[in-house]
Amino acid sequence: MVHGRLKQLHTPREVALVPQPKEAAVECAAILLDGFDVIVLGLSGAAVTPSRGRAVAARARSKGSILIVTEGKWDGPDLRISSRVAGYTGLSQGRGRVTGIQLDVAAAGKGFQQRTGRMEIRDDAGELSWAARDNPHVAATPPLKAAL
Repeated sequence: MVHGRLKQLHTPREVALVPQPKEAAVECAAILLDGFDVIVLGLSGAAVTPSRGRAVAARARSKGSILIVTEGKWDGPDLRISSRVAGYTGLSQGRGRVTGIQLDVAAAGKGFQQRTGRMEIRDDAGELSWAARDNPHVAATPPLKAAL
């Protein structure tokens, strides 16, 4: 889930990663918005009350910062991205080395309809790369549900 203005940020100068802030997740994010361009906040499965979530999201917009929330429930994000593993490459009959992972990805946000697609993360000669994959099966299936 992403809160804030993606269009205005050219190159982030300051990024804060808060993977497990425990009970003070929202307060931690609110404080970090004063000094950081991008905050990645892991909620560890917790839910944020709608009123508190709206207040912190408004603060992110007013500061021109981006708040990325993972692993929890935060209502009303500007952008929600969800994914699930669709398959692997490199394995044959349970043996071998994983050389790629296919993901079915869905993105939905304010101002645009949900879009879905398949991405592949693979190892190209020791370098990690992303590639969009055309897959008629993905287009025919209903969009993924957003993580709650």
